[in-house]
Amino acid sequence: MPPKITIITPSYNQGQFIEETILSVIGQDYPNLEYIIIDGGSTDDTVDIIKKYEKHITYWVSEKDTGQSNAINKGLKIASGDIINWLNSDDVLMPGSLALIVQKFNEHPDAIMVHGRIQYFGASNYYSRNLSKKDIETRYAAHICMPQPACFFKKKLIDEQGLLDETLHFSMDTDLYVRAGLHYSIVQVDDIFAKFRLHNSSKSVSVFNKTFLADNKLIFSRVLHTLSAFNEISELKKLNLFVEPEYAYNKTGKTFDTHKLLFYFLEHRLLTIHSHGDKKTFKTIFSYLFRKYNVETFSSNKLLLYRFSLFLPSSFLHALARLRYRSKAGN
Repeated sequence: MPPKITIITPSYNQGQFIEETILSVIGQDYPNLEYIIIDGGSTDDTVDIIKKYEKHITYWVSEKDTGQSNAINKGLKIASGDIINWLNSDDVLMPGSLALIVQKFNEHPDAIMVHGRIQYFGASNYYSRNLSKKDIETRYAAHICMPQPACFFKKKLIDEQGLLDETLHFSMDTDLYVRAGLHYSIVQVDDIFAKFRLHNSSKSVSVFNKTFLADNKLIFSRVLHTLSAFNEISELKKLNLFVEPEYAYNKTGKTFDTHKLLFYFLEHRLLTIHSHGDKKTFKTIFSYLFRKYNVETFSSNKLLLYRFSLFLPSSFLHALARLRYRSKAGN
């Protein structure tokens, strides 16, 4: 018998999408599947759709919860699979993904986590790109390096490092994956495991705000606190990016170059800030990197391109964005 895989679907009023999600999971024809759906008390037709397929669902419930992280944690507490992932109720697994992910874990038995790529679909259609593997172990401890629907992990991660942090509304996946990066081996592959739906009511698309950046600032502050990286903590304080954490993560036996760790955190933050138009903050952090990480900054083509783009008129940038999305849609 192949290893058991647990898929958890948190849902709330996604009746227009959840049937496609369910079919993508039960249609895997995987012989050892545990499928859990945790619904937050939907008032649309979600529950009717779940009942339609309940003979294929290991466990489901529809009751009020305190949010997505709480719903996923309910599923994680009862999950018994060797390999786990959660799939939101508007996303879709690619055919054959579960058999393929088992193959990847068999090829990398020491990995706590295997992640691949996703296809974005809906409002636009394109594929995510993997990061360069240069310093990727350091990146795993600095920020999220993978699209969540394509990230599968062993139950050992939850057993040893704990559940999702329910105080993080947007970045609970980042927090979990950073904990994985601090303690274990993670493997990146090129396979496309899932499809991520782009639509106006998606939390990631419609509600992006400073909470994302605040969450990630807190997570990285925990990382530096855990590693006793006092020099980097001092540097973050100068940028007003350090938050005194209430706790540290579990002590790790791995060693990290904390100087590089800070660069990758700030680089990732800049890319996020640029995509949401905060020019003032971008200039502040870019100037810091230019002074403190001159070689690394000059080696980052994206950072240099984004810095140059700040001088360009918005009409020109909008035209570039349209060309970029058309190019991605054609890939």
